Amino acid sequence: MRGWPRPKAATEGYSLLVPVPGDLPVFLRLALAVCRHQRSAYRVETIVVPDRLTKDMRDLVSEARVDWPGELYLQPLPRPERWALPMLGNAGRNHAMQFISGVARSRATHVVLHDADLFLLARDQLDRQFEMCRDRGLACLGVSPAWDKWFAEHDRQLAATWELCAQVKWVRAFMPALHMAHDDEFFGEQHTFDTTFYPQVLTDQSLIGVEPSDDIVHFNYVISNYRGFIRRSGDSWLDGRFLLLLTSVFVELFDHERWRVYRLPSLSELADCVGEKTGPIRFPEAEAGEEDYRRFRALLGRALTGPWVADGQRDLAVDALAPFDRFYGLLHG
Repeated sequence: MRGWPRPKAATEGYSLLVPVPGDLPVFLRLALAVCRHQRSAYRVETIVVPDRLTKDMRDLVSEARVDWPGELYLQPLPRPERWALPMLGNAGRNHAMQFISGVARSRATHVVLHDADLFLLARDQLDRQFEMCRDRGLACLGVSPAWDKWFAEHDRQLAATWELCAQVKWVRAFMPALHMAHDDEFFGEQHTFDTTFYPQVLTDQSLIGVEPSDDIVHFNYVISNYRGFIRRSGDSWLDGRFLLLLTSVFVELFDHERWRVYRLPSLSELADCVGEKTGPIRFPEAEAGEEDYRRFRALLGRALTGPWVADGQRDLAVDALAPFDRFYGLLHG
């Protein structure tokens, strides 16, 4: 997209942008389930932006639209990106084009960019964030600072993109290409800028806000890990941060009937791999992986406390993960 389309008349409130992986429909199902339970006093519309337009994407949005609280749209990526991006396999470019496409479609004063692998445990999280961004007159407000410490070292506090609330007027003040991940110069140094980071660097820092929340559970790099797994060149894959295991848990609990579309081992097959030093999937050894596994289980446990999970699903997760819990010292006997 070379430039922004003509702006629409803006309604005060926010468009909820839901960028999702087209080849992992379980994350669309989860994102819609999580966002359905959010209060929506200020939500103008919900815009689902898949990086690949598939039948599963169309079907899930159509099913959800029947009783969705408000307007729900499916927004394809523009051409030719719609066809080219799946072949390029560039996660950063995918995400940026999803953000840009959602903003171009928005008819609200603000947008909120929801991460598909993020869970909102407070029902008013998105509405509160919009209120803070609007009332403080901010260009954008995030829930976490940029992961790259280089910016803080250069006196820039940037907001990470997950759950980022941004003024549409501010986003459109920069050409779409500037919001995309790219290398550029700042203070005489070349550096890599993630989605929205270059416009944030160029913006008065008093207009960039970060307001952390204890009511958010976020798993990072889940989608890129899955795609790395299916593109692997060798026969073996080290699931060092248990993200493939996490994806398999989510599919088993929330999208089991669609298992055919995923190129994943079953949970029982993954359980057979724990403690093995060879095989198609490998996990860290007990002592080396204990800390990361405990962190993974704690995050998963919190994510499964939400109203989108039935008691039977929680029990299924506990049973499926018992071999891992024993191996990493969380369960004895």
